[in-house]
Amino acid sequence: MKLELPNSIFFAEVERLLGQGQCVTIPVKGHSMRPMMHNERDKVTLTPCNEEQIEVGAVVLFRHHNGHIMHRICAIDGEKVTFAGDGNYRTKEQAERKDIVAKVVSITRLSGQVIKLDSARWRIYSALWLSTPAIVRRYILAITFRLKIWI
Repeated sequence: MKLELPNSIFFAEVERLLGQGQCVTIPVKGHSMRPMMHNERDKVTLTPCNEEQIEVGAVVLFRHHNGHIMHRICAIDGEKVTFAGDGNYRTKEQAERKDIVAKVVSITRLSGQVIKLDSARWRIYSALWLSTPAIVRRYILAITFRLKIWI
C-alpha cells in the first residue's frame, strides 16, 4: 500500500522526528541529485544535523521557499549557505544555516545496497563527478537520462 501525503504534512513529520533525535529514511524524489541519487529508486537516511556537520560537500535537507530540498553544500559564507544538486550544472540555491534540517548519512539502493556518505567510495565517486567539467556532466546526464542508464 502506498500512501501519498502533501509535502507540507510529510516534511512537518520528518522535522518532528528529527527534532526528537531520530533518524528518518525517505524516498528520493526528483532528478537534481543524479547520478548520485535516483528518483523513486533510492532512499536516503537523514540524521539531525549539528553545527560541525554543516560543511562544504555535505548533502543536506534544507528549507527553501516554503518547501524542502535535498542538495549538496557548495559554499558557506557566515550564515549564508549555497547549495546545488549534483545534476544541476547551473542552478544554485541559497539559504541560512538555520534552514538546514538534516544531513544525509546514507543511501539505500533498490537492491538493498547501503552506501554511507562518509565512506571512501562515496567521497571518491563524489569528487570525480564534481571535478568533471559542467559541460561534460550536462551531456552525460542527458544521455543517461534519455537511455535510462543508471550510473
